[in-house]
Amino acid sequence: DHDIEPSEHLYSPPSPQDTIGFDKIFLINLKRRLDRRTRMLKTMASLGLHATLTDAVDGKALNTSQLQALGIEMMPRYKDPYSGRVLTRGEIGCFLSHHSIWIQVLERGLQSVLVLEDDVRFEPRFKRRLQAIMDDIDKAQLDWDLIYVGRKRMQVQQPEQSVDGVNNLVEADYSYWTLGYALSQQGARKLLAAEPFTRMLPVDEFLPVMFNKHPK
Repeated sequence: DHDIEPSEHLYSPPSPQDTIGFDKIFLINLKRRLDRRTRMLKTMASLGLHATLTDAVDGKALNTSQLQALGIEMMPRYKDPYSGRVLTRGEIGCFLSHHSIWIQVLERGLQSVLVLEDDVRFEPRFKRRLQAIMDDIDKAQLDWDLIYVGRKRMQVQQPEQSVDGVNNLVEADYSYWTLGYALSQQGARKLLAAEPFTRMLPVDEFLPVMFNKHPK
């Protein structure tokens, strides 16, 4: 983490900030979680990353009439595969937060974006390593939709296939979490074309379904 405050007696020039070649780096944050917002903006500035702050949809504030107005219907018979519970309002809010970014990608004609949630933790040399991966992808002229930057592997019995010509990139198998991913314009178009509001799932279940990686 980068939460240690520098000494007030030392001058440290601000790091130049960029978006690592993405059109935007979106940071999703709940307004009521000012602590996370402050920590993330400080951390990203220290890493030289320019963030575009996006207010998350607060699922706890959603009521039934709002869901109906949005045309949201739950996936029939869906239950969490581990707890057995139905979709929560928090998961609905999380999905809506990501969905709003997918829409922005198309409406604003963005070619590629990086999406981060406010609880992400950065690995050492994150910026340099991600830049190298994206440079390799460009050189290999890879046709891509979505690249997980942070995830939880759910299928660990079989090794994942490496991507030819790109170091440190694999064809992701069944994975959870949406704390960090790169998304292309064509990827956003595919996600929206599925009309996910009509059969809503948690967003980290929806993504594996969309890319044929869900075991069910």
